[in-house]
Amino acid sequence: MTLALYDLPTSPNARKVRLLAAELGIHYRRVELKMGDLQSREYLRLNPNGMVPTINDDGFVLWESAAILKYLAAKHPERGMLPSGQKELAKVDQWLFWFSGHVEPALDQLAWERRIKPYLGQPGHDPTLIAAAEAALNRFLQVLEKQLMAKDYILDKLTIVDFATAPRLEHAPTFLEFDLFHYPNIIAWIERLQKKPYWKDA
Repeated sequence: MTLALYDLPTSPNARKVRLLAAELGIHYRRVELKMGDLQSREYLRLNPNGMVPTINDDGFVLWESAAILKYLAAKHPERGMLPSGQKELAKVDQWLFWFSGHVEPALDQLAWERRIKPYLGQPGHDPTLIAAAEAALNRFLQVLEKQLMAKDYILDKLTIVDFATAPRLEHAPTFLEFDLFHYPNIIAWIERLQKKPYWKDA
């Protein structure tokens, strides 16, 4: 059975999985969903959260993008996308948890206020919420900016950490109206990843 990936074309979290699969040369069957499909009884049996991405690997069902990235990378240890050493693996987890705990919530808040609420016909653009989200981003992106000083990738080499973070940040200036001008190391890192031949199409 071919690995199946359930996703939405507009989901940045599903795109993380598509990008890593392209990097690793993993073939999969893409099950492209519509928003209404997420709450269907059939899909909720796979992912009770009603969110994407979800994978089904010969009956093994897994959701949450970071968990999927770790799982796929572990299937190809020869590529070194997921370190095997205890300390190196702890560093991967450190950055995954940092991003999901601090940066992604702020990105999600901007997405809701500037894009999703207006799209749903709800009042958005709350200046207090936007200011709080931007303050959080400016606080925590300084950490990433420093980490990327004189480095090509977040860790010593390309790992799943780069795939977990870059797809959310690369569209911040256009989609979320959050300028990365003050973070030249982050911009250069994103541009390096965007040069990969599969990056645009994945």
